[in-house]
Amino acid sequence: MEGPPDAVYWYVLQTYSAAEIAFKRFVRLFPRSSWDQCFEKKPNESERTVFLAGNRQVHFKSGQNFEDLRAETLHGCIIDECRQQNESLWRQIVRPMLGRHKGWCDFYSTPNGFDWFYDLYQSAQGNDEWAVFHSPSTACFWWTETEIESTKKTMSEAEFAQEIRAEFRDLTRGKAYKNYSQQNHSTHNPLAVAGLKWNPMLPIHVGMDFNLSPMAWTLAQKRHNRMHFEDEVWIQRSDTAEAALVLCDKVSGHKPGIILVGDSTSRAGQRAAAGKSDYDILCEVLDFRGIKWTNLTPSENPRVKDRVNTVNARLRSASGEVFVTVNPESCPMLHRDFERVAWKVHNDGVLLDQKTDPMLTHSSDGAGYLICQVLPIDSASEKVGGLQVLYR
Repeated sequence: MEGPPDAVYWYVLQTYSAAEIAFKRFVRLFPRSSWDQCFEKKPNESERTVFLAGNRQVHFKSGQNFEDLRAETLHGCIIDECRQQNESLWRQIVRPMLGRHKGWCDFYSTPNGFDWFYDLYQSAQGNDEWAVFHSPSTACFWWTETEIESTKKTMSEAEFAQEIRAEFRDLTRGKAYKNYSQQNHSTHNPLAVAGLKWNPMLPIHVGMDFNLSPMAWTLAQKRHNRMHFEDEVWIQRSDTAEAALVLCDKVSGHKPGIILVGDSTSRAGQRAAAGKSDYDILCEVLDFRGIKWTNLTPSENPRVKDRVNTVNARLRSASGEVFVTVNPESCPMLHRDFERVAWKVHNDGVLLDQKTDPMLTHSSDGAGYLICQVLPIDSASEKVGGLQVLYR
């Protein structure tokens, strides 16, 4: 192992027994007759430590009680089976210990849904500091066609995809937006001329969910039965007035103006200052900034299940046609929602309790209100359908 003399490296497993197994496997790689040539001194079995040339030490650790690992500076680390390790092991323990020596860290794991390892995998994409390697189990020579077919008979498609093909799937809950996939990804607006963020001939649609933390609004354009989400407003510990100013900065100068569709309950004035609703406040700011707007927010919200079904049908129809695309780079929170929002266990009419992750559902709710109103599954054209419509 390269590194300066007396360098310290960790190999962190999920349990003490796993660390013990890894230590013994490592030691068995070297015949006992060659230990004098391979090791600086005899491996320490009680401490699970091997000593390589130059007294370079490799310690096999367990992440079970990671708070107890604050001890020394590191030159390098491997965190194995990340799916069973706490994210704080990396962020609070290992990462600070690597700082002094500008050390390295490798992460190994089979996927386990959309957890912190998935976030790390995503953030490493296109990041010059990191490298990403993806390899299914079937890359190993012993996975013959016969063995693969035999395994498929004992596992569901999702289980096989996660455990054998090393794909990120959520096996623990029922994914709400099950039709969302890479087919819906577009890093440029397909409705605009190449190089332009927005089509200057089309209005910008704004799907809105109103909260104090976060304010979550999604910005899209629509032409015929195609819609593309290109931007978003996401502000924590905010209010409608502040979010409205951010929106104004994003759409300023767009001559066709904007179309608003959001949570109908926010029409009520009792939740806002001086009896004004969220829409009253928003539209006053838009008027002050000289931005043309149309409000197509209905008098009632669609049922949650109907809204999610409509979004799924627009993400990918039964015939495989994609009507809605998302820029995952400029709309990270909407992208995150579409990947992670799930139904509550034993209740497919209620989305996952936000106490589990309070940042989930807001962006997709706003986008869902918009899609249901201007891109309903029963029509490819915009329909008001007798609902309240305000123009300015």
